[in-house]
Amino acid sequence: MKLSEFQQVLDEWAPPAAAWKSDNVGLQVGSRSAEIVNILLALDVTMEVAREAVQRRANLIVTHHPLLFHPLRSLTPNSRAGEIALYLAEQKINLFAAHTNLDSVPGGVNFVLAELFGLKNISILSPLEGSMVKVVVFVPNEHLERVAAAMHGAGAGTFTKYEECSFRTEGVGTFRGTHAAHPFIGVKGILEIVPETKLEMIVPSWKLSGAIRAMLSAHPYEEAAYDIIPLKNRPADAGLGAIGNLPAAMSRETFLAMVKKKTGAEVLRYSGHSGRIQRVAVCGGAGSEFIGDAVQDGADAFVTADVQYHTFQDAEKDILLVDAGHFETESHVLAAIESRLKKFLKASKHPSKVYLTKRNTNPVSYYY
Repeated sequence: MKLSEFQQVLDEWAPPAAAWKSDNVGLQVGSRSAEIVNILLALDVTMEVAREAVQRRANLIVTHHPLLFHPLRSLTPNSRAGEIALYLAEQKINLFAAHTNLDSVPGGVNFVLAELFGLKNISILSPLEGSMVKVVVFVPNEHLERVAAAMHGAGAGTFTKYEECSFRTEGVGTFRGTHAAHPFIGVKGILEIVPETKLEMIVPSWKLSGAIRAMLSAHPYEEAAYDIIPLKNRPADAGLGAIGNLPAAMSRETFLAMVKKKTGAEVLRYSGHSGRIQRVAVCGGAGSEFIGDAVQDGADAFVTADVQYHTFQDAEKDILLVDAGHFETESHVLAAIESRLKKFLKASKHPSKVYLTKRNTNPVSYYY
């Protein structure tokens, strides 16, 4: 089985277009045409992880954090990234990263963290504004269902809880084919007046190209008329952070003890809110920019990482702000990736094995 098939599984779950615009996700080292033997999962790739892949005969490493994030001026062993990338290439090990795109989808980093804390009624904390477009196409009535079905099949008109959603308005279309035209309806050089339906569907930006291809392939006209309209809608199924409710309110001390135990953090940093905690927001990794969203959505506590000193000061009157560590709030997603890939391999009857790294890739140590 080729790497491209595994990439398709991950891309359907966490589309690259859902990543932060300056992120670097996807295949970092290797070839999409490579035949995959075994797969190793890690939050970060280190030399120890790379050597573990060799030991396990894994020629695909899937990580959350990209190895190649900033542009490299050279590829030599003199830098950490260069040394690891060269070793992977020499050992013919492929490297794939699912970073902020995996942060942005249900079932990804933030939903896993929310479920770890036992939250209920989980939803996106900060939806991705501007990630939706509307496709409007004009179709002769007798071909309407064929075009609609093709677009739906490519992911158009799908929401969190509904699918095959569209709006249809009947009208009249006019056109006159030039001497170079080969019109599906009528005769070139003659003005045609045709009953048509205006078909409208909302599409996530990362599914737009596929929806357009499907529409054009099903449309009978030589040149289909269609519009693509950017929207300001905030989708419910893509965005950063997550928010939900604990089954029952608990004291601040009980909540902090639970967060420490569930994440495996050796220490927590926190400020604010001495009352009871029930509505909780989370953002794995560095999520301080979403404190305002958490407060606005009524959260009693916000669990994230990499919080700065003055951010604790600014938030202490509004919310219990907890820094549980970058590694500690993100590493739990590896089990979700493992589960998804194992299901795919089982369904495909493929003998590859999926391993979670045995190496601790957390670069932060604590002294007591």
